[in-house]
Amino acid sequence: MIWTLLPGAVFLADGCLKKKAEEELKENEQIPVCKGHIVLRKCHNRGVAGGGFADSTKKVEILTFFLLSGLWARLEALAGRRKCKAKKLGLALTIGGGMSNWYDRHKRGYVTDYVSFRFGPEKFRRLVFNVSDFCIFFGLALLTAISCRESR
Repeated sequence: MIWTLLPGAVFLADGCLKKKAEEELKENEQIPVCKGHIVLRKCHNRGVAGGGFADSTKKVEILTFFLLSGLWARLEALAGRRKCKAKKLGLALTIGGGMSNWYDRHKRGYVTDYVSFRFGPEKFRRLVFNVSDFCIFFGLALLTAISCRESR
């Protein structure tokens, strides 16, 4: 049961943070936190991670919908299995993050991002993320690690 609730929790939590970012952060405003290593700033991303495919928002939205449907079907197929907790966690996090970003793209035509880092390579420093992005990344990393381990 928790595996079907977790995507909703991610969706709602990130939705609340996106709403707060939209309401409280001004365009081009940057608020340093954690001794300046993290910066809160509002960014509207019409494409995918890193801004790619910004001119294909509707196509990205449709493709995302079908990918999420497939992931949800896989999560449901694993529902009764006890030994697949890590796989279910990876799927649930990926679905929740994907749903939140899909909803933004569907309703607004863009995804609201609000977190940047001030360490690492310059290219990384320019990127802006949201909690959904972190959930997608962690979920896919977990699924990849499980897949690599199972293929041995």
